[in-house]
Amino acid sequence: MIFSRAGISPDKIICGGSDTFSITLVCGKQFSPNPSRIIIDFECMLGTSRPSLLHQEDYGFIDVSLSNPDVKYECKIWNMELGEFCQESKNLDFQQMKAQRQFVLDLGSGMKENDIIEIRWGNNSRGYTPGAQVTTIVPYPGYKNIIHVRYFSDQARGFPDFGRSFKGYERPEPECEIPLTIEILPRATRYVQVIRRATGRGLLIPRDLFWNVADEKKISFAGVKGKTIRNRHGAFEFDNSAFTVKKSKHVILESAPMNKVYKNYNIYWGDIHTHSCYSNDCIEREKLGITPSDLMSYARFAAGLDFYGVSDHHQPWDKERHKIGKASWDLTIEDVRRHHNEDFCVFPGIEFRCPRGDTVAVFGYTPDYSEIDRPELCSVEKFWKAFPGKDFITIPHFHNIGNLAPDEWQSAETNIEPVVEIFSCHGSYESPDALEHKIPLIKRRRHDRYGSYFLQKGFKYGTAANSDGHKGHAGLNGLTAVFSESLDRASILQAYRARRVYATTNARIRLLFTGNGAFMGQTAANESRKVFFTDITGENKLKKIDLMKNGILYTRLIPDGKTFQREIIINDAEPAAWYVRVTQTDNHIAWSSPVWFES
Repeated sequence: MIFSRAGISPDKIICGGSDTFSITLVCGKQFSPNPSRIIIDFECMLGTSRPSLLHQEDYGFIDVSLSNPDVKYECKIWNMELGEFCQESKNLDFQQMKAQRQFVLDLGSGMKENDIIEIRWGNNSRGYTPGAQVTTIVPYPGYKNIIHVRYFSDQARGFPDFGRSFKGYERPEPECEIPLTIEILPRATRYVQVIRRATGRGLLIPRDLFWNVADEKKISFAGVKGKTIRNRHGAFEFDNSAFTVKKSKHVILESAPMNKVYKNYNIYWGDIHTHSCYSNDCIEREKLGITPSDLMSYARFAAGLDFYGVSDHHQPWDKERHKIGKASWDLTIEDVRRHHNEDFCVFPGIEFRCPRGDTVAVFGYTPDYSEIDRPELCSVEKFWKAFPGKDFITIPHFHNIGNLAPDEWQSAETNIEPVVEIFSCHGSYESPDALEHKIPLIKRRRHDRYGSYFLQKGFKYGTAANSDGHKGHAGLNGLTAVFSESLDRASILQAYRARRVYATTNARIRLLFTGNGAFMGQTAANESRKVFFTDITGENKLKKIDLMKNGILYTRLIPDGKTFQREIIINDAEPAAWYVRVTQTDNHIAWSSPVWFES
């Protein structure tokens, strides 16, 4: 036995909480007396403090105590993405630091049985340092953050470590690996989200500060009438979406009904750009343990989505480390088939990188791995041509700006690439002068990677949003609403191709927009007199309704309350693309797809 005892304390904490965590290891009979190596492999989901040796004022600063005073030791941090140990002299930026998830303890000779090793993560030095913070995310009830203790009797072993094996590389296998767990608990209810699905079902979801599903056994606090079931994620479901909600001490965010909103079209809500533990950055930066199946369950039962797609990173032209791999792809397809049903539509997909930037491909069928793993697929144009007769679409996004020349862009037929993603967890890419949800300063940007730029250059792109989630949940940082008669893959993709879609930051804002009778996404004959019609119902009070011409503010209307219905009549003879941007008082936004007026 290498360790006679191993544990962590505390082993239970509220999400987003901080403490000093003590990892205690007691040496067993088989612990080597020669120089050895212990690696503490942290799971660093959103909000988790990275193990740090840089400064004692850092969250996650680590200190070590050995009961044997004669043993010397050295502490290191391994950066999995860079594939190197962190250096004191190296000025690492935020992106490079995100993969610092492994603490390394190299022990000198002389360790004995019953010697005690204590590793204090978030050592507080009697109040001088801030401790270590755990993740803000509780992806499912009973979730436990896993910290692996990996032991090697030889200090020459253990690295390089990229978190998993892949073709051409086998991850170093320790002589002993022990999982230590910290249960992450949700916080108290702060919001009550009411979702009325077009399928006829309804959900009431108690949310905590970090938008996790709070642990409420009953819903009497919300004054809800009607028979309910509490689903596997702790949300309450109704067979009939027409249930009522009375006043509550909590903030209530209530959606309007989504069935038969325009002619025979229902509104269905989805997120088709997300990542699981099969994406290389999720593995290397965070040791994410959330599978596609976990995400699909979350999307349906915790986020209340109608359709969903997982799109893990896969670069068929690149090294194996940047591919999903056949085994993981096959498991993804199994999960898609298991979760896809008449009540919840699931798409397989990948995120593809090339000189243009990053693009998500969403498939209306379940491709074999051999279809997507072709090294000749080194550009988005070649990718478009590689699936003749197949049902798929692509959606570009812009936080990776690519390396094309200024104003250079490759576009496909609109039936292949009908929309652009203008919002995700990375912020708003509607226009460079966005106020609410502005792109963080750390993100790279260029003038020709905004939705407004493409409208001004005459491209016919509809408007979409997705979460681009890498953190273990889905459907929280960008949603797309589609107008479709039914909830199935073919109908949903056809709605995208017709640009009968609009984007929101997360709020289920019901939005209807027409121009001279043409529905959003359509083209109308240009006339000087233009009559726009808007019909909007928010989850929260509405702050402003902006009518936009080619991505530039044309006129602003100030609503009063959660609903707004108005004809807007203007005289403007110029052919252009027109859309509306709706902003609630809580800064959540919806953007319609444009109506194009052409001569």
